[in-house]
Amino acid sequence: MKTRLSLLAAGLLLATGAQASVPGDKLAKGLDAGSYGSFVKTLSSDEFQGRLPATIGETKTLAFLQAQFMRLGLKPGFGDSYLQPVPLVAITSHPGQLTLGNLKLDYLKDMVINSPKAVAETTVKDADLVFVGYGIHAPELGWDDYQGLDVKGKVVVMLVNDPGYATGDKRFDGRAMTYYGRWDYKFDEAARQGAAGALIIHQTEPASYPWSVVENSWGGTRYDLADDNGPKSAFSGWITEDAAKRLFAQAGLDFAATTKAAGKAPMAKPLNAKASVDIKSDFKTTESHNVMGVLPGQTEETVVITAHWDHLGTDPSHKDDPVYNGAMDNATGTAGLISLAQSFEDLYKGAEKPRRSIAFLAVTAEEQGLLGSKYYVSNPSIPLGRTVADINMDSLNVYGPTKDMVVVGKGKTSLEKELSEALRKQGRTLVPNDRPEAGGYYRSDHFNFAKAGIPALFAGGGSQPWDADVAKYREMMKARLKGCYHNACDEYQADWDLRGALSDLQAFHDMIQMLITSRDWPSWQSGAEFSRPAATE
Repeated sequence: MKTRLSLLAAGLLLATGAQASVPGDKLAKGLDAGSYGSFVKTLSSDEFQGRLPATIGETKTLAFLQAQFMRLGLKPGFGDSYLQPVPLVAITSHPGQLTLGNLKLDYLKDMVINSPKAVAETTVKDADLVFVGYGIHAPELGWDDYQGLDVKGKVVVMLVNDPGYATGDKRFDGRAMTYYGRWDYKFDEAARQGAAGALIIHQTEPASYPWSVVENSWGGTRYDLADDNGPKSAFSGWITEDAAKRLFAQAGLDFAATTKAAGKAPMAKPLNAKASVDIKSDFKTTESHNVMGVLPGQTEETVVITAHWDHLGTDPSHKDDPVYNGAMDNATGTAGLISLAQSFEDLYKGAEKPRRSIAFLAVTAEEQGLLGSKYYVSNPSIPLGRTVADINMDSLNVYGPTKDMVVVGKGKTSLEKELSEALRKQGRTLVPNDRPEAGGYYRSDHFNFAKAGIPALFAGGGSQPWDADVAKYREMMKARLKGCYHNACDEYQADWDLRGALSDLQAFHDMIQMLITSRDWPSWQSGAEFSRPAATE
C-alpha cells in the first residue's frame, strides 16, 4: 500500500462501513467491510445462540440466510426451496466412570466418551484392552496395525495423527497428516474391525489442539446422520496423555518407548487389563438443513462455494458466558458466502449470464463430523458430474492483510493455478500451510467433495503481514484470541481488521470468475489421493 493505515484509522474505516482497500487491487462491488462485518456480527450474536443444529439457533440462522439469498435474487438450490433437510440423530451421552484395569477415569477430567448408537444404555464389561499403535489399516502403504489381530469385542487404544508425524515416514506424506491420522478415520476403522470401544490418546502437538477443545467439542450432545447404517463401536472417545501413561505403566510398558516404536512399525500390544463402562444416553431423531442459493449460468456446469453455518451452541454451566458464538469459526466464512453472492449478483445484474452457474452452499453439522456436506454429496441437487469444483471457506482472516495466502493441502489440485493468478493481481503469492501435520485438508467440508472426486480447494489467510502496522495488530489480536478456538471467547471483535478477509474474498471472486467463464475442467494433480469421476472427464 502507498500509505499505511494506523490501527485507529483501520478501526474507524470498519466502523463506518467504508470500503477497505486490499493489497494491489480494488474490491469488487458487494465486497465491503460494512456489510461483511455486519453479517459476521449478526451470525455470531448471542441471539443466534451458538448456531447448534436443530435448535432455535438454527431457526434464526436459516431465516437469515434465506432472507439474504432472496434479497440477492438467487435461485433456490433444492427445487423450489433454499433448504435441504438433513436427517440427524442427536445423542446425549451420560457416561459413568470408565474403568481401565485398576484405573478409574473421570468424565471430562481424564476422558470424554460417547455412545455413537441411538440406544438408551450401553454397557461394556471386562473387555480386553489392546494398544494398536496408530490404529491404521493401510495395506496399500504396507502398514496394518490390525494385521493378524482379532479385536472383536475388545477396546482398542491408539495414538492421534499418523506415523509420518512421529518419524517423517514418506508413506504417510512425512509430517503432513494424511486422512489416516484423523479421529473419524480411526473410530470408523476400529468399528470395521469389530472393536467394542475405541479410545484415542490425546496429545496436544500431534492433535494440534489442547484438551479443552476435546472437552468442548465432544462433551454434551453429539449428532450423526440418521440414515448412517455403517458399523459403530459401542463407545468411542478420548483419554488424556496422563491417563494413558498411567494405563501403560499399569501394563508394565514404558509409554515413551512404546509410542516411539509405534511410529516405526505397525504395532499391537495387549495392555493386560479389562475395560468397563456404563453409558446412559438420551436420543432423538431430528432434522437440520443445508442452505443453497444458485446464480444460474448458461449451462448446468456449476462451481460450488461452501461454508458451514453451524457451531457448538450453548453451555448453561458456564454462567458468565454460556454462548459459543463461533464468530471466526465460522460466521466469517458464512458471511463470506453471502458477500461473494452479493458481488456476483451485482456483476451480472442486467448482463449476459456466465457460462457456468455458481452455487452458494451453507452446510450444517460440520462441527459434528462434516455431516451436512457428507449428506449433500450423497444427495446432491447438482449432479456431481456437472460439479466443476468446490471452494471452501472456514474461519477467514481477521488478522489484517497479508502478502501471501495459505492453501491447505498445496499441490493437490489444478485450482491453484487460478488462485495464484488472482493473487498475482493483488501482489500476493500462494504458499503451503506451515502446519500440515494438523491435517487441515481433512477437517472441513471440502473433504467430502474431494472424496467424491470433485477437485476441492481450501485456502485463506497468510503468514506475512502486509506492513509493520499490520504486524503489530496481528501480534496483538493473536494474543487476544489465543485459546478461543471452540471456546466461548470466539466472539465478534469491533476492532477486527477485516481487510485480510476481504482481500481473500476478492481473490476467490477473481478465481471463481475465471472458472465460470472457462470450458476447462479442474483436475487433481499427480500424487493426490483423489481422482475425478470418469463421467466428467
